[in-house]
Amino acid sequence: MQPNALPLPCLSLDPAIDRQPLTVAPDTPLLDVLALMSQLRSSCELPRGTQARGTQADTSAASEDPSWEASEGMNAALPHPASCWLSQEETDFDTADAAGHCVLVMQGSQLVGVFTERDIVRLTAARASLINVKIADVVTQPAITLRQSEAHDVFTALSLFRQHRIRHLPIIDDNAGVVGIVTHDSIRKALQPVNLLTRLRYVADVMTSQVVHAPMTASVLDLAQIMASQLVSCVVITEQRENQIENKPIKTLNSQFPMPVGIVTERDVVQFQAMELDLSKLQAKDVMSTPLFCLQPSDSLWVAHQEMQRRRVRRLVVASNQGELLGIVSQTSLLQVLNPADMYNVIEVLQQAVEERTKALENSNERLRCEIAERKRAEKALRQAHDNLKKQVEEQTAELAQANVLLKKDIIERVAVEAALRKSEAQKTGLIASLQQQAEHLEQTLHQLQKTQAQLIQTEKMSSLGQLVAGIAHEINNPINFIYGNLSYAGQYVQDLLNLLQLYIKHHPQPEAEIQTEIEAIDLDFLKTDLPKLLGSMKVGANRIRDLVLSLRNFSRLDEAQQKFVNIHDGINSTLLILQNQLEAKAGRSGIKVIKEYGNLPAVECLGGQINQVFMNILSNAIDALEEVFAKESWGMAHGEDSIDSQPPTIWIRTELVGKNQVAIRIEDNGIGMTEAVRRQMFDPFFTTKPVGKGTGLGLSICYQIVEKHGGQLKCISAPGEGTEFVIQIPIRQTTHTECVYSPRRLKPAIERNEEQQLHGA
Repeated sequence: MQPNALPLPCLSLDPAIDRQPLTVAPDTPLLDVLALMSQLRSSCELPRGTQARGTQADTSAASEDPSWEASEGMNAALPHPASCWLSQEETDFDTADAAGHCVLVMQGSQLVGVFTERDIVRLTAARASLINVKIADVVTQPAITLRQSEAHDVFTALSLFRQHRIRHLPIIDDNAGVVGIVTHDSIRKALQPVNLLTRLRYVADVMTSQVVHAPMTASVLDLAQIMASQLVSCVVITEQRENQIENKPIKTLNSQFPMPVGIVTERDVVQFQAMELDLSKLQAKDVMSTPLFCLQPSDSLWVAHQEMQRRRVRRLVVASNQGELLGIVSQTSLLQVLNPADMYNVIEVLQQAVEERTKALENSNERLRCEIAERKRAEKALRQAHDNLKKQVEEQTAELAQANVLLKKDIIERVAVEAALRKSEAQKTGLIASLQQQAEHLEQTLHQLQKTQAQLIQTEKMSSLGQLVAGIAHEINNPINFIYGNLSYAGQYVQDLLNLLQLYIKHHPQPEAEIQTEIEAIDLDFLKTDLPKLLGSMKVGANRIRDLVLSLRNFSRLDEAQQKFVNIHDGINSTLLILQNQLEAKAGRSGIKVIKEYGNLPAVECLGGQINQVFMNILSNAIDALEEVFAKESWGMAHGEDSIDSQPPTIWIRTELVGKNQVAIRIEDNGIGMTEAVRRQMFDPFFTTKPVGKGTGLGLSICYQIVEKHGGQLKCISAPGEGTEFVIQIPIRQTTHTECVYSPRRLKPAIERNEEQQLHGA
C-alpha cells in the first residue's frame, strides 16, 4: 500500500513507448532486413588499412554506442567498410539505437512477429544460410504484446520482460494496431528522475555473477553459438596473465575469476553478418571491444547508471581490485531495483525516521522547558539567599564599626596615659623601663586587635559561605529525596504494568485492528525495553545529586563545633568536588589534572570543618598559581617550549601515616614556584602575592593557626621553576581539647538535621 504524504513519481508507460519502430513486410528478404538494421547505426565507411580495434569508448563502446556499432571489434584486414563517425545529433542516436535492435514484421496494420538481434545470432550459430530467406520464415510468431491502457504501467512491462525473458514488447491499441515498442533502454530513459533506489543499492546487489566468457582464440562463430545456447547478449573475452617474480613467470589467473580483456555482443554478430564475413575465420582477439570500462561491487547503481550514460554503453563489467572478473551489470540489471515493494518500503522507512526525529525533538523541548522552570526556581532561591547574606553583612559591618569606635577610644586613652607617663619621666626616672614595657605591650595589643579584626571579617565570610552552602543543600535535598524515594515505587509499578501487558499478549495474541495499529504507532517493543532503562538513568542522576548534597554538607560541617573522628579522604574529595569547576578546561588553558595517591589512613580526631577549610585554601592557591602560568605566558620559560604537551598542569595529593600518631597530607603543584623571600612570609597575616582585590592575605595565616591549634605543623616547600608543596601534619588523636579558631554563628536548624538523617536513611 502506498504510504500517505509520500507519493511515488509518475510511472506511466507512455513516456517509455518508442512510437517509431522499424517495420518490414513479411516477404522482405532477410539480407535486406540485416542491411536495414545495420544502416541505422552507420553513416560513413571505415577505410582500408585503419585499425578498428580500440578502446571501449570508441571502436568498441562495449557494442553500445550507435556511432561505432558498424566498426565494433573489426580490424583493417576486414574486406568490408564500416561506420566511424557520427552523422546526426545525440537525439538521432537514441532513435536509431532503439530501432536497430529489432524489426516489427507487419502485414498491413497487423503485427505478424518481432525479429531481433537474438534471432540473427541463433541463425548464425546454426550456420543457416541467409540467402533467399524471407523474414516471415524466421520471425518469432506469435509476438508477445501488451494492450495500451491506463491500468498498465512500467511495472507491467517489466513483469512481462521477466516472465517471458524478452527484451522487446510491442504495444497495440484496441484494434490490434501497433502503437510502438517498449524496451529496457526506453524504460531506463523514461525513468531517469527516479534516482532514489539507485542511490541506495549497490552493484553487488544486482550484478550477474554467472558471466559467460571465452578465450581470445575463439572464433566469432563459436561466440555466436555460445550466445544462442546460453541465451545471453554478450560474451566476455578473458585471458591468462603471468607475473614476473625473481625472473620466474607465475600464473595469476584464477579459474573461477579470469581476467577480462574485451567483449563481443549480439550487435557485433549482426554487423558481421550484414557484411557477409566468414565468422569461423574471425577470432575474438581481432574483433573484441577493448579496453573495458569496469565497475567495483561497492559502487552504487547510480554510479553505474551515470557511467553508462557517459560512456554510451549498455553493459559494464564488474571486476575486483586485482582485475579479476566478478560479474556484469546491464540496463536490465538496473531495472531490477524498480520493485514496487522495495520502493514503498524505502518510503515507509524514511517516513518513520522523520516521525521518530520529530517525536525526539518534542521530548527534548519538553525537557528543556522543565529545566528552565527548575533553573528559575533555583535562581529565585539564590536571590533570596543573596539578600539574606547582604543583610547579615550590613549588620556585621555596623557591629565592627562600633567596635572600631571603642578601639579608637581605648587607643586615645592609652596614648593619653603614655603622654602622662612621658611628662612625669623627669620626675620618676625609675619608671622609664616600666613605661617602655607598657608601650610595647600596647603595640602588641594594637597588632593583635588588627589581627583579630581581620580574623573576624574572614570568620563572617566563611560563616556566610557555610550558610549559603547549607541553604543550597537544603533547597536541593527536599526535591531530590522526593524523586529518589519514589523512583523505586515507579519502577515497580512500571514492571507490574509490563508484566500485566505481557500476560495480556500471551492470552490474547491477536488483538483488534485498532489496538494493533496503536501498538505499531507507539513502538511497543521499544517502549518495553527503553522504559526500565529510562527509570534506571533517572535513578543514577538522583544518586549523583545526593552525592553532591552530601559533599556540600560534609564540607560545611556547621553543626560540628566539637572534635570528632573524621575521614580525611572524604574531606579532600568534598573539597575537590566543590572546586571541580575551576579544575576543568577553560578558554585559554587546558584542564588541571588531579592525581590522588591516598595511603591507608585511620579516622583522625579533629574539627572537620576547619580542616576542610585548610584544604580549600591550599587547593585554591594551587589552582591560582597554575592559572597565573597561563596568564603571564611564562610556562615556556619555566618548563621549556614543549613542557605543556609533555607535563600538563597537575596537582598531586598524597596522604601517608607518619609514626604511630601522625598523618601527613601533601599537596603539590607544578607551577612556577616561589622565591625564598616569599616563602618565608607565606604564613604572615595580610601578606599576599595576588593582585589587589583578589586576595586578603589571611587564608594561609588562618590555615597555619588551625593546624597549629590541632597540635600539627604546616610547611611550605618551594623553589623558582620547581612548583610548590604544602605539607600538613596533624596527630591522629588529640591530647588536649582543641577549640575552634572561629566559632560558627549559628547551628543548622532541626529541619536540616532531619534532612540529613533522611538522606542517609534513604
